[in-house]
Amino acid sequence: MTVRRYTRQELAAIGVPPASPDDIQYDPDLLADEHVTTLKYTSRRRTVFRDGLETWAVEYEARLDTGDYEVGDYAPEDYGWHGDTVEAVKVEQRPVTVMRWVPVEDES
Repeated sequence: MTVRRYTRQELAAIGVPPASPDDIQYDPDLLADEHVTTLKYTSRRRTVFRDGLETWAVEYEARLDTGDYEVGDYAPEDYGWHGDTVEAVKVEQRPVTVMRWVPVEDES
């Protein structure tokens, strides 16, 4: 697994993380913004972006968009990143087969 460390300033210049997951449609270097998991007060997301000819992914924490009165307008500080640099993983797009449980058709 290839890893690279970006400074927060480098990521901000690229537009990572986007202000909204919908913003990726307006930036040719932002390829995807995916939900990873939901934490108690935040959502963990992954942004896939292009830097030159390489494609990288960075995870970050974002505010939950649920309208939940308990969560309110809480937004994580510094996107849940600690330190001056953020770890990015080199990624590529490839087809993946997924096993899934589906209902059985009526056998009669």
